[in-house]
Amino acid sequence: MPAWITPAARLGHVSTGTVHCLVGALALTAALDPGARATGSQGALYELSDRPLGLVLLLGLGVGLVVDALWQGMRAATNADLAGAGLRGALERMGWLLSGLTHLGLGVLALQLARHGPPGRPESHTKAWTATVMAVPFGRWLVALVGLALLAVVAVLIARAGAAALDPWLDLGRMPPHTRAVTRVLNGVGLATRAVVYSIIAGFLLLAALQANPRVARGVTGTLRAIRTEPYGAAMLAAVGLGFLASGALEMIRARYRRGE
Repeated sequence: MPAWITPAARLGHVSTGTVHCLVGALALTAALDPGARATGSQGALYELSDRPLGLVLLLGLGVGLVVDALWQGMRAATNADLAGAGLRGALERMGWLLSGLTHLGLGVLALQLARHGPPGRPESHTKAWTATVMAVPFGRWLVALVGLALLAVVAVLIARAGAAALDPWLDLGRMPPHTRAVTRVLNGVGLATRAVVYSIIAGFLLLAALQANPRVARGVTGTLRAIRTEPYGAAMLAAVGLGFLASGALEMIRARYRRGE
């Protein structure tokens, strides 16, 4: 493997973990303060643009996320992180590739925000791409297919959470026993939280396809805000926020204890 893979992977973990922590902190704030608004990864970057030292953080995150996208593509192509054989392994590698594409988009957005400031509202993107896809022949079926693919990813996340197995590329020999136990908990909580959020997004996509109405579609931001409006929504949103914080902390542990090549 190229020498840059390990530092790129560690930088990717740190950048991804930072974004997850931002999303979790904003969700917790929205759960406690009705005047605050939860938001997804893109919205979290927008929030940074208005903060002290936000532009510096955006620049660092932008570079880190673009490097992460290169690493995700590499490990998807070479199976460097041992996804395993069969359908589950193929789905996991597909998830890495999709993560890389997502992180590439986030990295470019962060660099744009650092240079030019906010170019528009992040909440409208999911509805916009859904409307674009629905405008082509068989567009409703394509949107439904995306929803079903997302449910397949959810199944992989649930299976990983149920197995309670740590990533094979973690250097468990350097990890103290208490850190290993905490990592297992963070892994389960983070995976379960993402599975819940992604399943809700998939449900919105399938409903949008069924009703031929792109305005029904929701991304992470819309899903978090929909959760807040439900009975006991504040408690549920707080739990989701804690889950994203757990996922962010897990990424930091992955960066610290990743096995060198």
